[in-house]
This record gives sequence, structure tokens and C-alpha cells, in this order.
Amino acid sequence: MPVRCAYSTICQFHRYLEDVVLENNLSALVIESMPPASKRTSREKVRISELAHAGRQAFFFIHHSDKLKEMFSNSVSSSVAAPVMFSQADGAHLDEHFIVIADAQFSALLVCGGTNDGRMSDSEVIWTFEPDIVYSALEYLMARVAAEYPFHAPRFEEAVRTSMPKATSLQLSVSVTTKLANLLRAQAAREIAVNRIASAIRESLELGVILQKTVDEVGAALNVASCALRVEGTTRDQTLTYFYFNDPLQRSIKQTGKLRVDLERHYRHLIDDHEVLVLDGDVENVGESEPYASAVVPLVSNEGLRGALQVTSADPARIWDENEIMMLRTVADQVAVAVSHAALIAQIQQQALTDALTGCHNRRSFEMQLDQHLLMDKRLHQPLSLIMLDVDRFKHLNDSAGHDAGDVALRELGSCFRQVLRGADSAARFGGDEFVLILPLAPAEGALIVAERLRARIQQIEIPGFGGLTASIGIASFPTHAETRMELFQAADAALYAAKHAGRNCVRVAPESAQDLDINTAVTADHDMLPEAGEAVM
Repeated sequence: MPVRCAYSTICQFHRYLEDVVLENNLSALVIESMPPASKRTSREKVRISELAHAGRQAFFFIHHSDKLKEMFSNSVSSSVAAPVMFSQADGAHLDEHFIVIADAQFSALLVCGGTNDGRMSDSEVIWTFEPDIVYSALEYLMARVAAEYPFHAPRFEEAVRTSMPKATSLQLSVSVTTKLANLLRAQAAREIAVNRIASAIRESLELGVILQKTVDEVGAALNVASCALRVEGTTRDQTLTYFYFNDPLQRSIKQTGKLRVDLERHYRHLIDDHEVLVLDGDVENVGESEPYASAVVPLVSNEGLRGALQVTSADPARIWDENEIMMLRTVADQVAVAVSHAALIAQIQQQALTDALTGCHNRRSFEMQLDQHLLMDKRLHQPLSLIMLDVDRFKHLNDSAGHDAGDVALRELGSCFRQVLRGADSAARFGGDEFVLILPLAPAEGALIVAERLRARIQQIEIPGFGGLTASIGIASFPTHAETRMELFQAADAALYAAKHAGRNCVRVAPESAQDLDINTAVTADHDMLPEAGEAVM
């Protein structure tokens, strides 16, 4: 009965059957056909040469553009053992994949199908060790070669006659079947790991949770010494790196640092070439710069490199098989999508909480932040100041120089805030030309210094077609002037109103009581800007 398997598992089983021939040095007839590939590794060439060596006869059905044809085109004049290549035309047997082994000690047949375009995914596969079924397959292939490749037909028929399948060694069939059972078990474990990672991506919006889950599941599924995942940020400080160690005792600063350096080096290699970097182990090279086997897979999104996933084995002789590389590719694709979604969500959140014109927080974001700061400062008995700022004669600016000039003025204010305020401070556009600034851990005296610095900096701004810019500023502090957000806002607003009436382009601090309004601390500039009789205060 056909069994559906991942195509990478089928390829691995295919190699297990080849291993029976190579490891037991059988003088077998080997016939293979695989879907076309534009790239073939040097390892594949060596393996195929070994199959055609030591008295064995090997025949391969390949597409005329397959890289194998080029690899063995000059083998007749070289010392490299070469199989017979049956070149197939475009559209012929693109989905074909089989291996037939005929020997006095061992007979095997593996056949699977794919899609008509030659691309393989999960496929139905059948295999058998029955000599009679293998012989029936050989009869079919003899007829096919006679019809399609008559020039090679005599040699092919002679190879079949000298390698008639007989009884299959129970020991050999059990050994390859055991390997297959272990392979399927490992495939199931990898699929479970991939599904768990996919579930974490669906269930969590926290990128850190997803990335840590990824390295933990990949490391455990592949039974590696360590796993590291790097995700690039817009700046170096925003780059995220997560680690897994099979032995928790290895999770030291030294080991983490070494793994980070290795991942950084491999990541630089992937920048120019977004191809999987496979570093197989080699017992003979233990003690050199790359003593252990590693595999590094790029995280690619919209054709851009977003990071890298690296696994490292403690086995110096480990060879990474296609199943493992395919799992890493699958996980890397999932993580790349998760990273893109996280970036999109962060962008949407930023847009929802940010004023597009000035880059400052919007009113909703301001209220959320102020509530959080007040809650924390009440617990820690720490001060907090609120600065309310309003552009002087902003309506006159819009009317005389146009709304574009007004937008320029607002953008300049946003830039001014980013230059003058501390990293812990935040600025928000409260509405129109009115801004509010939160200064955590700042009493009224400190806020007054910052406010005057802002007033002086704003006074230096020149708006084309209008001239200089000024602003009136009001200050209120917790707990001196208010206990709640609303009280703090009202106190700062009253101080701003007092600054407007005091002549604009000045700073006022809220009084501790309404009777103290006239003796507030004030810093006033350009007294000739006091409103004239009948002039509205803006």
C-alpha cells in the first residue's frame, strides 16, 4: 500500500538504500531516476561515482539540463567512475523518482510520484524487498530502454542478466527498515516542533516569546548542542538574539558570547548570498576553527535578509541531512513571517499613538502615559511635572503665511522637543498648536529650567514668510499642585493661561492655591508683546 511521506523523507530513504550497497560493497545493479535539479553538490557527485565503482553498474535517468550531466560529461577521460546517463527531453517523466537495486544478496525497489512540473512536496511512496517485484520492474525498464535508448539497450540488458535479483538478506532488509523507522520517528518529532512553533506564532503577539520558543523547539527536535536565532532591528541596539543550550550548564556568558560571535560571522556571509550555509562535521579536522557541524539558515522577507537561525552539533562527524535542512527552512520562513507581522503591528500601534505631523504622541497616548507615571510615582513618592505649551498667535501665523507654514512650525516644535528633552521625557500634541510634556522625577524647579530652555530654543525658530516663533508655557507638578491626572492638567492649563495674560513668550508655574496666582515664579521675555486693549489672547 502507498504511504504518504514528506519528500525529504523519501530522499533520505533513497539514500539509505544506496548505503546498503556502499556499506556492504555489493556488486549490484543500481538504476535511479530523480526529478531534475539545476544545482548538484560535490557530495552528490562523489556518491554517484561510488555507486558506479567497484564492479557495480549504475544507470541514471536524468533531465537533459540536470547538473549531473555536466558533472560527468568529462568522466570518460578521467579517473572518476561514471554511470550511464539516459538523457530525457523536456516534459518527459519530470515527476519520476525511483531506485531499483538488484543483487544476489539484496533487492529493493522504491517508487514515488510527484507533480507534473517536477516540484515535489508530500508524495505517496511504495517500497519492497521482494525479488519477484524487483524483477518485474527490471523487465519494464528493459522495454523502456529498448524503445527510448536503443543504443544503450544491449549494455542495459546485459547488466540485468548478470545481476538477477535473488533472495534478499534478512539482515540487510532489517537494517534499512530500522533506519527508515528511526527516520519516520525523527520526522514526526520535527513536525511536532514545527507545529508548536506555528502555534506559538498564532497564539502570541510577543515576538520575544515566539523567538525563544523557536530556538527551544528546534534545538530539542534536532538534538543539537546549541541553537541561536538572530533578528535584525532598524539599529544594532535593536537586534534581538535568542539562545538554546542542550546542557544548561553551558549557558554561561563566555559560551553565549562565543555563539553570538559565530552567528554574527555566519550572518555576514548570508548578506550577499541568501543560501543555507551547511558546515558538515569532519572527524579529521577536530581542533580547527570549525570543529563542530553547523547549519545556518537565513530569515528572508520581501527578498531582504531579516536574520539567521543557526544550529550547532557537538558531534564532530555529524552530516546534516535534507530533512533537517528542510525543517530549518520551514521554521525560518515561519519566523520571518512572524517578524514581519510584529513589525507591522508595531507600526500600526505607533501610528495609533503618534501624531503624524510632529512625530509626538497623540492625546490618547499622553493620557495613558500620564496615568502610568502617576500610579508609579504615587507608590514611590516621586515627583512628576507636566508642561503645557501653546504657540503664540498661531491663528495669525496660519492666516498670514498659510497652513503649510503652520505645519512647518508644528514640525519644528516636534524636532525641538526631541533635541531638548531627556530620553525619559515625552511630548504629546494635545490638539491644534497645544502640546503637553511629561517630565518624570522632575519637581517644579527642575521643570522650570527645562521649560525656559524650551522657550529660548523655540524663540530661535524662523518660519519662512512669517518670522520668529514664540510660545507660552505653563507648569504643574505632582504632588505639589495636584494629586490626579485631571487636577494636574487643570493646574498646568491655568498656568498656561496665566502665561498668556502675562504677555506671552513666558513661563508660569501653577500656584499652590488660587490666591497665589499673582506671585508665581515667572520668566518673561519681550514685554512689548503684551496684548493691547481689545486684542484677543491667542
